[in-house]
Parts: sequence; structure tokens; C-alpha cells
Amino acid sequence: MFWTIIRMYVLVAGTLFALPSLAQSTLDGYVRQGLDSNLALRQQSFSLQKAQVDLKRARSLFYPQASLQSQYTLANGGRTQDIPIGDLLNNVYSTLNELTSSGKFPQVQNQAIAFLPNDFHDTRLEVSVPVVNMNIRYNKQIADEQIRTRQAAIEVYRRELVKTIKLAYYQFLQADKSVAIYNNALQLVSENLRVSEKMVANGTATKEATLRAKAQVSQVQASQIEAANNRQNASAYFNFLLNQPLETPIVIDSSVIQQLSQQIPVTTGVPTGREELAQLKSTEKVLHTNLRLNKSYLVPTLNAFYNIGFQGFQLKFNSDQFYQLGGLQFKWDLFKANDNKYKIQQAQIDLDALDNRYKEVEQQLSLEVRTAFNNYYSSMRSLQSLGDEVYSAQETYRLTERRFREGQALQIELIDIRTQLTNAQLRYSLAQLAVLTRAAEVERATASYTY
Repeated sequence: MFWTIIRMYVLVAGTLFALPSLAQSTLDGYVRQGLDSNLALRQQSFSLQKAQVDLKRARSLFYPQASLQSQYTLANGGRTQDIPIGDLLNNVYSTLNELTSSGKFPQVQNQAIAFLPNDFHDTRLEVSVPVVNMNIRYNKQIADEQIRTRQAAIEVYRRELVKTIKLAYYQFLQADKSVAIYNNALQLVSENLRVSEKMVANGTATKEATLRAKAQVSQVQASQIEAANNRQNASAYFNFLLNQPLETPIVIDSSVIQQLSQQIPVTTGVPTGREELAQLKSTEKVLHTNLRLNKSYLVPTLNAFYNIGFQGFQLKFNSDQFYQLGGLQFKWDLFKANDNKYKIQQAQIDLDALDNRYKEVEQQLSLEVRTAFNNYYSSMRSLQSLGDEVYSAQETYRLTERRFREGQALQIELIDIRTQLTNAQLRYSLAQLAVLTRAAEVERATASYTY
């Protein structure tokens, strides 16, 4: 029984995790599932879809625009213009009537023309098309580049999500192994309780030995309950990242085992695959285009238009009211109190600030890579040291347990050694988790994960 328990302990201590590898089929499958279904990543894609629609809108401005417009007015009063037609013509008409001895030329009244047209309509189809318009051209280029900016932002989140999913999976594995460690510890203290009860029955030990053993059983059971709760929480969080029911069972991939001795080759400098740099480069192109847009005030705008419709009194659509109208609209801003120059200065300041930001991010990424490698190799050395501690604790417990059975060791001594063994196993488990975590951080810092 004892050696069976020890062998189980050795299995728990020595085979917890593996270094993350591109060949980890189960974990890679989980990563792909998370990339396909994660709700936060879907939320990021909405901004990309919006940018794509903005590009379509910018392109549509190059095409002719047509609109049907109609206006019908009723008016009464308002300003009028007097036209003295009667005063100008009546004397002439009278003379003509006398010369012709007829009444062919009647007298006319003076007229008053209202400025507000009454019972008047204007219905037309208006077509306009830009001939020269730099604003449309540069706005289209900006909308096009913003798509790449949003795509880079999504890629940044995708890489971070890969890292988060892997860390959550490793955390679940560590929590599951903690439960296994406490299960094995419970078998040890239960065996200790059985031996103590047998020794008390044989008169070779006092009842205190049984009480101590029972207290150890209760202590381990409490730790076991806490470890099981941590495993349940880790499982729920992992399922949350994958957007699946929180109670979904998680597959423990055995291929993750026994690879902790692998070494990650060190790389220096800024990784070329970091999407943060691509995002900044894309933003720089947007700002350059915006600068050219602000300078385009020197180029005038020219639009062509053509109207066809009906216009006149009373709502009629006939040949008398039919008309056509076409032309060009020219606009050139000659003076705006230096507003355009100030816009250019602001755009240049934005470019200078972005250039400074790019250099800062390069330094930050370089530091991140160096720190990630340092942390990884430090965690590897710690794991090796803790492996020696686990082996020593196992041997010490084996020898102490034998002496306890022979009555040559105190129970308190056995309890202390068992506690040291359990703690060593837990520290080793956490050290393995640290190695996996640091390896995932290296993978994220170097952008080495391939989709």
C-alpha cells in the first residue's frame, strides 16, 4: 500500500505539464475554437465591418448622384413690384385707335408682380458628378487604410487571446493536479490514521496518535475541497473564453507531459511579427494622407450638374413648363484666415507624435522580449531546483514512515515530513505552471504563434 501511494506521488510530481508546442493538438484545437467563437473577438470584428462600409461609402462619392426634387408654393401678400404698363401704352393705344378708326387697341391696367409665386411648382431631376474634388479622393484613401488599421488591431487582440486561452488551460491543469496531490495526500494521512489506530490497539501508542492522525485527515480534506473549487473556477473561466457552457468538461491532453526540459531559442531585438508595429505603420499612412488632404485646399473643386424638369404656375407637366439646365460649379477658397495652414500644422504635429510613439513602442517590445526570456529561463532553473526538493522529500517520507512503523520515529515527525512532501509537490506543480506561463509569454512577445 505504501509503495503504491509513493509511486502515485512520483507520477504527480514528475509528470505535470509540457512546454507549449505547436504540435499540441488538443490545446491548439481549443485555441482555434476560442478564435472562432470568443465574444470579445467578435466585438472587435464589428469595428472592421464598419470600416469596410465606410470605404464603400467613400467610393460611392466618385459616381454621379441623382435626386428627384419637387416644390409647390402657395403665397399671399408680401413684396410686389409695380410695372406701369398702362401709363406707358394707353396713350399710344388711344392714338392708334384714332388713326385706325377702330377699337383694336384696348386700354390696359398697370400691373403689380408679387415676389412670392402663388400656385407655382418646380419639379426636376438633378444629376451631379464631381469632376475635380481632392477631398473625395483623399477620404477614400483614408477609409481604405483604416481597414488595415482595424485589421491590425484585431490581430493584436487575437494574439493576446491565444496567450490568455493557453494560460487558462495551464491554470486548469495545475488546479487539476493540485486536486490529485491532495487526493494522494489524503491516502497518505488515511494510511497513517489506520496505522495509528492499529498501534493504539496493540498498546504501542497512545490515543493522542489517533487524534493527531484524524486532525491531519481533516486538514487535508479541507485543502482538497479548496483545490476542487479552484479547479471548478479555472474550468469555468476557460469555457468562458471559448464561449461554451461553463460546465463543459475539459480534455486533459497527455501530450503536454514530459517536455519541460525543452529550451526556447533566445531571440533579441524587436520581433518583426508584432501587429502593434503594423498598426502604428498603418496609422502613420492615415495621418500622411490626412496631411495631403489638408494641403489640397490649394486645388479648387469642380462639379458638373444637369437638371431636367417642369416649372410654372399651376401643377402642370406639359411642354410649356418643361425645361433643361446644366452647368459647372467651381469653388476655390482664397482666404480663410490661415485656417488651412493651421490644420496642416496640426496634422504635422500628429505625425511627429506618432513617430515618437513608434520609437517608444519599439523599445517597449524589445524590453518585453528580453524580460520574457529572462523570466522563462529563471522559471526553468527554479523548476530544476524544486525537482530535487521533491525527490528529497519523497525519500525522507519513505524512511520516516518506515521508522514510524517500527516505533523508532514520533508521529509528529511523520506529520511534519508529510506536510513538507505535500508542500514540495505543490511548489513543484506551481513551478511547472510558471514555466508554461513564461513560455506562453515568450511566444506572445515574439509573435511566434502561427494561426
